[in-house]
Parts: sequence; structure tokens; C-alpha cells
Amino acid sequence: MNRRECLSKVLGSTAALAALSGTELFAQGLLRGGRRSTGGKKVLKQHDNSFYYNADGSFNQANAKKAFAELFAYHHYTLADVIEDERFWVADFGLGDFARVGMGGIFWLNDKEHGYFGHEIYLLPFQMIPEHSHVSAEDKPAKHEYWQVRNGSIYNFGKGGSKNDPLPQGVTLPKSQLDENAITCFKWQELTAHTGLGKGEAVLTGIGDWHFMMGGPEGAIVTEYACYHAPSGLRFQNKKGKA
Repeated sequence: MNRRECLSKVLGSTAALAALSGTELFAQGLLRGGRRSTGGKKVLKQHDNSFYYNADGSFNQANAKKAFAELFAYHHYTLADVIEDERFWVADFGLGDFARVGMGGIFWLNDKEHGYFGHEIYLLPFQMIPEHSHVSAEDKPAKHEYWQVRNGSIYNFGKGGSKNDPLPQGVTLPKSQLDENAITCFKWQELTAHTGLGKGEAVLTGIGDWHFMMGGPEGAIVTEYACYHAPSGLRFQNKKGKA
């Protein structure tokens, strides 16, 4: 199931979260494979695009989900079973560069009537969500969102700065996006699990502004709080991008 199908499935829903399925992946050892020991140090596997795309160029969602299983195991994610949930989705946004541009997630709720939204965001190391903005749609205001990092870290890029400004250590912006002039936000801040929610550190982006998020060196598991998310109100800076 893709991102749009998953989001459509929860539109207007106020039902309680369905029970997650069992732990078959743990039994198979897949989640234990997410980290390996090198001199006693845990290392998160990183894959290049040859892992994420089939010979015909189509996106291999199964392998993308395996990479997130490895991420969950690395962080001892308490909701790791979510990878077996039919609502769990992965997306490369049609851009063909999942190793650098993409994400995974699960929409817990997207309630149009009462105007609230609950979402889990999953990012692999240095993986970027394409630069985007939210506009008013479906008789609802533009999405107002807030992020809380649970594991790992993110770089939050918002309006301002220039392409000549220094980037965080170890970060390079994806060539696939720079070549399309699809990055305009160069002002950044790092957010971690120790960032105080409610203290203002996580608000770099104004409502309706262009912005994007990138996973840190250990990837990221992020909880998003927002008002209703109207799919038709999503805009990508990269004209090739699609939800």
C-alpha cells in the first residue's frame, strides 16, 4: 500500500488504533539483522539505490521496508511491529532516489471533522523528504505541523539562508534535487530526542512556508502533530514529485 492509499484509508477516522499484528519478523530474524557488531560498536546498515530499485527501474517497496526494519531494530523501537501493519507505507515520491530522497510512515489518524492529525515519520540516515509546502484545501486551513524526535535526529530546513551556507557536518544535499532546482531552503536546525517539545526549538517553518526534513546520521523516528492534512493541499518544489 502506498502513501496516498494509506492516507485515504484514515481520512475522517476517529476510531481507536487497531491492534498491531504479531512479531513474525522478529521470529524470522529480520529485525535483528538491522545492526551488526564492528569491534563492539553498533552500526546501522546503509544501502544504495541498487537495493531499492528493480532492474526495470521500479521502486522495490519490500526492500525499502526491510531497511526500515533495520532502522527499528537499531533503535530498539517499541512499535517495531508497525512494519507488519497494512497502513505502514514507504514512498520515493516518484523521484527515483530513495537512498537519499524518501520516507516511511504510518498515519494514525487524520480527522477532517475535528481537525487533527497523528503521524509517525521514519527516515533513513541522511534521507530527505522532498522540499514541500502546505496550502489551504478542502475548505480547511493550510496544515500546521510540529515534530517530536523519538529516536535519532533530524535536520529541519526552513525558509532562509543560501546554498553557500555551511551544512551540518556529514550532510550533502541530494544531487537529484539540486539538479532540478528543487531546494530553496538552506536555514537549518538540528532536532534530537532531547529537544524540548513546546519550547519553540522545533518551530523553524511558518505555516505555508517551503521546508524539508532530513534524517541524521542514525536516521530518525519522529512523531508529527498537526491539524487536518488535506492531500490536495500538498505542493512539491520538485515538479516531478508526487505523493
